[in-house]
Amino acid sequence: MTRTTRSLAVAGAGLLLLGAAACGDSRSEGTSGGGGGGGQTSADGQFTVDTSACPEGATTELPEGEPIRIGTSQPLSGPLASGGAANVAGINAVLEKVNAAGGIDGHQIELVAEDDAYDAARAVSNAQAFVGPEDVFANIAQIGTPQIRATQTIYENACVPQLWTITTGPDFNNPTEHPWTINGIPSAPVEAQAIVDYIAQEVPGGSIAEIKGSDALSEDFHAALPGLAEEAGLTVQPTQTIPAGATSIDAQISAAVAGSPDAIVLEALPNYAPGFLTGLARAGYDGLVVLNSSANGAGQWITPVDPAGDGAVAPLFRKDPSDPRWNDDEAMQAYFADMEAAGETDLARLGNALDGYNFATLLVQNLRDAAEMEGGLTRANTMNAAWNMDITRPLMLHPEESTNGPEDPFIAESGEIASYSSETGGWTSEMEWDYSGESAEIIGQE
Repeated sequence: MTRTTRSLAVAGAGLLLLGAAACGDSRSEGTSGGGGGGGQTSADGQFTVDTSACPEGATTELPEGEPIRIGTSQPLSGPLASGGAANVAGINAVLEKVNAAGGIDGHQIELVAEDDAYDAARAVSNAQAFVGPEDVFANIAQIGTPQIRATQTIYENACVPQLWTITTGPDFNNPTEHPWTINGIPSAPVEAQAIVDYIAQEVPGGSIAEIKGSDALSEDFHAALPGLAEEAGLTVQPTQTIPAGATSIDAQISAAVAGSPDAIVLEALPNYAPGFLTGLARAGYDGLVVLNSSANGAGQWITPVDPAGDGAVAPLFRKDPSDPRWNDDEAMQAYFADMEAAGETDLARLGNALDGYNFATLLVQNLRDAAEMEGGLTRANTMNAAWNMDITRPLMLHPEESTNGPEDPFIAESGEIASYSSETGGWTSEMEWDYSGESAEIIGQE
């Protein structure tokens, strides 16, 4: 959760911007282990994973001097290849900086990156290799609901942490049932709540049309947004669905515009954002144009079709490295310096690179916390650290974050709705959103 007060303030509300280096600690002080099920929570609120059915290696301290091998399965080819490559670049920048400073408790970190082409079957092959011959200590930043769901059991059975996944799926923050997987971004229902709150604020009693894809991200949003919209007093028009593999969405745009909705929301992967924006601009649509946060890297998905995206809004939860409003920001300057030092300057302005950097920051904190626990640097302690965090990540819009086992397993629950300006190539904050402690209710887990 983000430790701030929920607000629906309009543009101009200030954001807390802290120092350039992330800092934090784990609240998990017990040794690994626990009772039945996913784990147990102690009297003082510390959650520990159950290791009773784990291989011995899950609770064995990493031998002195051994490298910490971290796996990441990324779409390095296929429709999201640019995002996957940028993710790896951001992760590398953090790990190289940490290694240059001596590593974690004397251990260097090695990244093993494999291509899954955004395909679940290939993600399974990668996971089997990671827990088998590659012998990774943890997996980080896996992208996509189908890929994560297909590999979750593999990591669970091996008791290998599946850390900071990237999915809009609402069921990957459940330490009671799946203690070895933790998600790193807001789920679709939480993001949809922010979108609905903004539309209801701008056009009370208005109407929404959804243009959705045929992938899991699209289904995650479509499962949540209509019900939330109706609760907010909005009318939901017929959904326009993009056929799987479609390269044009002009037909869906024409059908949506024909209904004259007050807002049109794109529920699809970011590679559809450029066509969505240009199509609506050609149609002369003058209502609210809403993207989901997968397209929140303006320089990657919006600026290339300027001025078509002018005025479009999206829910953001971290700073956009292509946004000029952060050029003088201390944390952003440190990020760019680290990317340059790692030889990744060409990708530094891409939002996915900053995402990878942010997830690697979480990983490093988990490893440091685990090394200080009783039993030392083990896989189980690393997972316990992830479920019991206090951390400051200054590249997030609301930097102070925490998790607390089943009590609050969500690391990211706040941000802003921002509008894109083709004049500046960046974003303007329109409304802050903060659902700290409310994500489980929004998702329907309570």
